[in-house]
Amino acid sequence: MKNFLLVGLGNPGKKYSNNRHNIGFQLIDYYLNDLNILGFKSKFESQYLSFEHMNNKIHILKPETYMNESGKAVKECSNFYKIPISNIISIYDEMDLQVGEMKIKHGGGSAGHNGIKSLINNLSSEDFIRVRIGIGKPINKNLVNKHVLSDFTPDELKSLDAIKNNISSVIEDLIINGLSFAMNKFNSKIQ
Repeated sequence: MKNFLLVGLGNPGKKYSNNRHNIGFQLIDYYLNDLNILGFKSKFESQYLSFEHMNNKIHILKPETYMNESGKAVKECSNFYKIPISNIISIYDEMDLQVGEMKIKHGGGSAGHNGIKSLINNLSSEDFIRVRIGIGKPINKNLVNKHVLSDFTPDELKSLDAIKNNISSVIEDLIINGLSFAMNKFNSKIQ
């Protein structure tokens, strides 16, 4: 049985819950809803739960450290359960993709995303899997913070339906069939 760590990135608290920046948290919730799994507890400065599924142990983290410190919780959990960095899957918002686009990738830099920067710094590695969810980009660069902390519009929420409906398949293909399979299957489809 392999250990996997699935981490959604976001900010804790009700006022952030529907923000673009919290799409990682939101998709973790969709995945757990699909599986009818409940029971988060407070552990690793996060909302944490684990379960066995498809002959694997899946650890779920929604760090409550705020985005910029997400890596501390991921490092603590992955060290505690001896989860290889290659079995860490992060789900987060990506301004370089349009709303409704999703790209799976392995490794690479942070592209300015503070949550990913924190993961890279704390894990001393870039070699984890990223599921990047498009949130679009403001025309004016001075509005980036306002943009990521704003909620999706009703039309944008409709554009995210395909991703929400497929997130369980994305995660399960990553775990069962591997990164290349999932990238080939989903990178060209969910858009």
